[in-house]
Amino acid sequence: MHQSDIPINNFFESYQTTKRGAHMEIKQLKSFVTVAKTSSFSKTAHILNFAQSSISDQIHSLEEELNCKLFERLGRNISLTKEGEQLLEYANKILVLSSKAKQVLNNSSTPTGTLTIATAETLGVYFLPNLITKYCKLYPDVEIKLIVGKCEEFTQWIRSNKADVAFTYDHFSKDKDLLCKNLTQEPLVIVSAPILYPQNQKHVDLFDLNGKNFVITQKECSYRLMFEELLLSIGATPNSVLELESVEAIKRYVISGFGITFLPRIAVEDELKSGVLIEWNYKGFGYQSTSQILFHKDKWLSPAFKALLKLSCEVFVDSDLDSSQINHLTYGT
Repeated sequence: MHQSDIPINNFFESYQTTKRGAHMEIKQLKSFVTVAKTSSFSKTAHILNFAQSSISDQIHSLEEELNCKLFERLGRNISLTKEGEQLLEYANKILVLSSKAKQVLNNSSTPTGTLTIATAETLGVYFLPNLITKYCKLYPDVEIKLIVGKCEEFTQWIRSNKADVAFTYDHFSKDKDLLCKNLTQEPLVIVSAPILYPQNQKHVDLFDLNGKNFVITQKECSYRLMFEELLLSIGATPNSVLELESVEAIKRYVISGFGITFLPRIAVEDELKSGVLIEWNYKGFGYQSTSQILFHKDKWLSPAFKALLKLSCEVFVDSDLDSSQINHLTYGT
């Protein structure tokens, strides 16, 4: 049986304790989930505004009540036990339902609370500032937490509730538990410092890329994979490859004349306008990257979450998001 298929009553029945007076509390589950995310009692205490001893007592009480160890403590390293991993799945669901119950009973349609948004660096720097700025002006009672990561990490972050929603690139897998909506398409361009551009050519022969230095993103990046596909199709091989995580660092190296890169046009627009970079115009198929919004199909859409989806419809006018359908999306659909 898959972990997610384990009935919740079976899990808790497996760890009944003789302490009949003990009752699990929401604050204990919040502390447990936060320690699981941060792997730190001190960071959890700071985030939740408790004394560290209080966090330790809450986890200890939880372990006593369930009659099992939830964390392995090896020196300064903290990790979930098998039982802790099982509890984490249910604790996340309980906290979501608790939040939903409060919203429903308060009968509040005003966006409040916290939204944790995961994003790829390029999207976070070049696409989201306009969206996030508008959102914060419209809904000042919502706290936005933005975490930058790699696109391949986001499915796990969504499933573990580390992030409520993710802005990602080119997620085309058929995960049945996730909803993915296209937002916009951005052209991908080959750029270099002007000194490396083939002289007196309006359109370059792509084989001119052969033997050049390349400055590229990490292997998991979708547009790096497209660039490798392009190079393979023309039989070009690099002289040297410099692999960097940061788009800004990539641009610095390319501007210096070290080599050539392949990035979304929006990431190099300012440099193209100023002339420190030049686009390699070539005949043939043009590559595009699709930016998307990703969230769990069972995620409860709080007023704050729905407001983000609706504003995304306005900002990304060509998106697959349908504002008329957002009000009908609810937890569990």
